[in-house]
Amino acid sequence: MDNLRVSFIGTGSMGSAVLKGLLAAGHPPAQISATTKSSLSASALRQLGVSAMALEESADANSLLAGDADLIVLGVKPYQIVETLAELKGEIANNAVVISMAAGVSLETMAASLPDNPNLVRSMPNTPALVGKGVTGISAGVNCSREAMLAAGELFASVGAVIEIPESQINALSAISGSGPAWVYYFIEQWEAIAIDKGFTKEQAEMMVRGTFDGALDLLANGDSEPSELRQNVTSPGGTTAKIIETFDQAKLKSIFEAGLLAAVKRAEEIASSTQ
Repeated sequence: MDNLRVSFIGTGSMGSAVLKGLLAAGHPPAQISATTKSSLSASALRQLGVSAMALEESADANSLLAGDADLIVLGVKPYQIVETLAELKGEIANNAVVISMAAGVSLETMAASLPDNPNLVRSMPNTPALVGKGVTGISAGVNCSREAMLAAGELFASVGAVIEIPESQINALSAISGSGPAWVYYFIEQWEAIAIDKGFTKEQAEMMVRGTFDGALDLLANGDSEPSELRQNVTSPGGTTAKIIETFDQAKLKSIFEAGLLAAVKRAEEIASSTQ
């Protein structure tokens, strides 16, 4: 992996997370390039040893920096994917691995824009990649080589776990793990708000909720028990915890989660239709 040249085209929140996670994993900064929207963000990346150019300074920054890359990671918005691929067409090597992180943009759409580039990969990482604990789903294009997929997998393995799946599952994965951190943070946010409503200070609420969340995850990670078993261990029949679980079940919490997932998948499909 160290000898691969990686170019990040667009460094928003997700692109930045993977780029910085890759640096933290020890990938040589000299082997990484990136394009940004502003000069300020490009300057910040150069401080890390990355070759960076801002589009506001050079309109052809994308093709210039991607031209000699082995792996090209597209971190632009979904509506910008087709335009960005048009910039890269004919400017990048035919065997370059082109990886999209854009939600909803299909491999078919990518292939229509880059007909001479077979190594197309769709991916969906999440922001914990920034601390080396990301979860990334990757899907191969029809003509993508096994070597290209291994390279893409190795890239994202440097910032966490990788799941290789068919493209038909990637929208669901995007809703589960790609958007997953937002699920977790929203849950914590509401839990802390309830604690504050009950008279605890903000600091006390954070200690109780975040400490409990962190400890519970560690207990799960460091043992052999399933979540259901660990839950049952603290759920005495007829007790207070049992009433909490009963209330969640009565509110059909699983159905609420599923409705959120289905709404996200539907939105991804709408994005796909708009980019074709």
